[in-house]
Amino acid sequence: MERSDNMKISIIGAGRVGTSIAYSLLHRKIANEIVIIDKNYEKAYGEALDLYHGTSLLKRCNIYAGNFQDLKNSDIVIITAGAAQKVGETRLDLTKRNYEIIKEISKEIKKCANESIIINVTNPVDVLTYFLWKELDFPKNKVIGTGTILDTARFRALVSKQCGVSPASVHAYIVGEHGDSELMVWSSATIGGVNIKDFCKVCNRKNCRNLRDIFEETKNAAYTIIEKKGATNFAIGVVTAQLVESIFKDEKKVLTPSTYIDGIFIGFPAIVGKNGIERIIPIEMDEFEISLFENSKNIIRKQIEEIEL
Repeated sequence: MERSDNMKISIIGAGRVGTSIAYSLLHRKIANEIVIIDKNYEKAYGEALDLYHGTSLLKRCNIYAGNFQDLKNSDIVIITAGAAQKVGETRLDLTKRNYEIIKEISKEIKKCANESIIINVTNPVDVLTYFLWKELDFPKNKVIGTGTILDTARFRALVSKQCGVSPASVHAYIVGEHGDSELMVWSSATIGGVNIKDFCKVCNRKNCRNLRDIFEETKNAAYTIIEKKGATNFAIGVVTAQLVESIFKDEKKVLTPSTYIDGIFIGFPAIVGKNGIERIIPIEMDEFEISLFENSKNIIRKQIEEIEL
């Protein structure tokens, strides 16, 4: 993507996630034009109008409801459309329902936005990002899933609260499937450059929770939030806006998007810049972590195979 002072972003899906992303993008002050597309045009119109009324206090941005023809000239297309995750349902349970939606959206993108960078948020994000890439036949670096960026952000926020440090000083990655088989890479996790386990040994804070318990809370966070309020939307809105900003400003941030590795898309540290995924970061993992990562890959492959049958 060529760097320019103007950016057009299209968001497909006017539900909680799509509108939370639009709201976060407005506060990042990077988009000049945002179009919201939804099968329920009236819903998209109302959401766009509500958001537009705040632009006089932020960056001037033309935000409006549109249709698939309005994808034209989009720098980035963000996909949030799909069936919502229900209480007691895993992300992988969504696969077959959302696969058909992704197929139809892919046809429209190919017709109207074949030069855009595509960001998929719809779950199960790794599996559907793979099928999105297959349907679009775009370069691998230009099709990106949000992967485990949110999981990593959740973990850093919880560790930050417990350890009394800024989240920016917590360098720890959750990788793998954005789902039940994801894993924490303890081998390369640090706080202020100190191995996270060693930091805990010298920390003088009292009654701290076990870090592995914090990881389990992180992994199950979506289920908890869905049980309490019906959906997760605010944090993924912030995460997606950060991903967009790293692309637009060519910041080359290391995030954990769903990216192409070994024939599938899976969450893993990668540098994100103006061209999308620029390169993978080969973080250190011990043998046990490698085995967990391979298991996570196999779970994604199995879901793909079930759809392809």
